[in-house]
Amino acid sequence: MVSLSSDFMKLKFSFIVVLLLTISCSERAVENKKEKAQIDYYQFREMHLDSLGIQAVIMIPNETAGIGASFAPEIYHDNGGFKWQINVGRHFNILIEDYGDYQYLMPEFLRRINTKDIFNIEIIEKTDDYILYKRELNVSPTQLTTYHLYGVRYLNGVYYEFTNQEEGDSEKVIEFILKSFLSFKNLNSAI
Repeated sequence: MVSLSSDFMKLKFSFIVVLLLTISCSERAVENKKEKAQIDYYQFREMHLDSLGIQAVIMIPNETAGIGASFAPEIYHDNGGFKWQINVGRHFNILIEDYGDYQYLMPEFLRRINTKDIFNIEIIEKTDDYILYKRELNVSPTQLTTYHLYGVRYLNGVYYEFTNQEEGDSEKVIEFILKSFLSFKNLNSAI
């Protein structure tokens, strides 16, 4: 009788320990997902793009961002065209291109990025939607580092390609561009 009750107590203790471990691990995973999902858009303003042919909304930096975004946003787009350029001041430039139902943009970009011999490229962050990377010129005696974003967002049946300017941006500006990219959502699910 004594051994049966001690075995039962050991089994009960083991079950409780496993249950507590499972709960604690799953809570951390949920907390990490919440941290990634919640982005601070304190220095941003909402911009609707429906008048330009995209049924979407995007957050762009406002004058408090400290990157020269105190000017009214300028949007360049040809009626009926498939390209948009959003400029907020001198430094914040996003290029958006409509690729319709073509879904192989990211694999093609990954193949292209690895074949450029004149730059040292270091990927900083890579997800299914975007790649954040820094680029340095190989032949330059002074290593000028620029930061770049390449993103693809599927919205309303259309694949949109996002890039910053070809010359690249500073680390501070690219963080604002990344936040803008992440905010690009269907007009009905606005932030």
